[in-house]
Amino acid sequence: MFVSDILSQKGTAIFTVAPAASVAEICQQLSARRIGSVLVLDGDGSVAGIVSERDLVRALARHGAEALALEARQVMTRGVVTCDPDDSIDGIMQTMTEGRFRHIPVVRHGELMGLVSIGDVVKARLEEARQETEALKAYIVAG
Repeated sequence: MFVSDILSQKGTAIFTVAPAASVAEICQQLSARRIGSVLVLDGDGSVAGIVSERDLVRALARHGAEALALEARQVMTRGVVTCDPDDSIDGIMQTMTEGRFRHIPVVRHGELMGLVSIGDVVKARLEEARQETEALKAYIVAG
């Protein structure tokens, strides 16, 4: 199973903010959309960073309530790890586990194609295991 399989199931909707978006705006967007991160895009549409719930907690711990006035560029994680649609689910699961992050943008030839969460990966793996179990049961019964 591949990243492209996840995107075909969940879609390619990506929620983004500009580097100048406030932490308060980001919090509102995360809450309203029930998501765990937003990508921060530069003016040319390239990924400048990602703001996750973890980044927001760190900002609040450092700055208290004043963190709400900070900009995305001040709290985002830079050097975002990305994946390709042809990457395997097992491969990105390992990358996410080793890097200790829960969201990975999908990029091909510089074009942002989607965002995959660890929840998406787990759901895909569970479905893959279910299909394998059903195939083995059918094989045994037919056997």
